[in-house]
Amino acid sequence: MPPAAVAVLVTLIAFVAGLTAPDLDLRLWLGHRSGLTHSVLPALLLLVRRTWRPVACGTAAGTGLHLAADSFPNRMIGYATVKLPGVGALSAGESYAWLAINALAALILAGWLARRLHAPAAATLLAAAFLIGGVGYLWRTDGGWPVLAIVVAGGGAAYWWRRRPA
Repeated sequence: MPPAAVAVLVTLIAFVAGLTAPDLDLRLWLGHRSGLTHSVLPALLLLVRRTWRPVACGTAAGTGLHLAADSFPNRMIGYATVKLPGVGALSAGESYAWLAINALAALILAGWLARRLHAPAAATLLAAAFLIGGVGYLWRTDGGWPVLAIVVAGGGAAYWWRRRPA
């Protein structure tokens, strides 16, 4: 298999893993919604080695979608708030901000890496896979519907903006 194809496959596998990776905090006894796992940090740490960049790309995309969905809990109290080591639980407002900023940062990182790591055709394929996989994940997860609504509204607004007469 050519190295470019391997990089695409690795990115896709990392994307699927990244969708649930933030919840590893439960198995690591960090407490649910640990700021260590519910952030862009794991993807950034993968940038340490050049050969791990496809993993970082997929992980960032999956984590970004997970954090976006986590930004819409039923109520941002107790279990739903972000916990930082040595600090404790963030307030509801701080938790919303933490999750939203890290979701956006992770998705921007994923897009940036995809454009630099993969040929245009492969980057387009990955974008389609991220879109299809993301919609599937968001469709069935708590908090996913508001994210889908925001994406559809944003996409519609962007489409309208580009198509409007000058």
